[in-house]
Amino acid sequence: VTGNNGSNGMDFVPNVAVIYKKRSQSMKVHDYDKILFRLLSIISRLSDGEILYKDALAEEFNVSSKTIQRDFNERLMTRFPLEKQGNGWKMMEGYHVEKSRAMEDLLVLDILKTLSGGLGKEFAKRSQSLLNKLSDSEANVFYTRVYFEDISRLTKSFDLLEKAIQESSLVQFLHKDKYRLVKPYRLVNFDGYWYLFAQEINDGRIKTFHIARIQEIMITQEHFTKDSSLQSHLEKAINAWFVPDQDAYDVVLHIDAAIKRYILDHPIAPTQRILSEEQDGSIILGLEITHEKEILSTIFKWIPYITVVFPHSLKECVLKESQIFLDKQKAL
Repeated sequence: VTGNNGSNGMDFVPNVAVIYKKRSQSMKVHDYDKILFRLLSIISRLSDGEILYKDALAEEFNVSSKTIQRDFNERLMTRFPLEKQGNGWKMMEGYHVEKSRAMEDLLVLDILKTLSGGLGKEFAKRSQSLLNKLSDSEANVFYTRVYFEDISRLTKSFDLLEKAIQESSLVQFLHKDKYRLVKPYRLVNFDGYWYLFAQEINDGRIKTFHIARIQEIMITQEHFTKDSSLQSHLEKAINAWFVPDQDAYDVVLHIDAAIKRYILDHPIAPTQRILSEEQDGSIILGLEITHEKEILSTIFKWIPYITVVFPHSLKECVLKESQIFLDKQKAL
């Protein structure tokens, strides 16, 4: 997986050969060749910028829609930088996947893990352990710290939420020990974690709910009309700290020359713009946020190479948090 800076983010897994006895419940070897071909084709097309849809893929590859959904939830979403786009899937902006032997090996390992489950409980236990070790092998050529939340256990939740969004149905669920009734709009990914972007009926506020913490999902019979303007709010979000129903305000940052190239190649926010270029190579950036926490993590990540020019309230917040850190550090 290649980001804007051209860095490689693909784990490499050595070739694996597994000898097994064919059982009546097991798929034939050529079926797994078809699975690998299907997965590689899907990734290649997503990398080319296509938006792919479950039903169309199911018809194209002559499989069920549930099979395609499982491909994404259990194999592709956990391996590659993908996101939901309406009723389909697309590659996250700024990413591109080059077909490689390493990528094929990763998918083959996933397929082999599925295969081992049909060969008896004891065999499955032993083979799963071995395959996991191969996946994490220290002999891997490539290494990445890019994190994507494991959503394999959340397949049912994604299916229900996707259905509710497609049908514009109100959905009820338990989140943080409280039952919520919401208008669901989008499934979104921030920093590798998956959220439901929705409007809560109780207070009318637009919120993001961490899907891994959502329980007892129930689609109601009541429908709603979607507010198209909410999409524009979502497109300006930096991370899960954004407040969709709060007006955005301007932030001005000074970016040191030492990190300028990185910040330009990896924009902090969709609204990022260069306001001026300084003689020392640094730049002045403008962007929009809805909550100070949207930008604080980025500022602290790059201290002392990022400083706040405006607004004063954000500058004071950074100074206060920095002083707390300094006091704790000195006390050690």
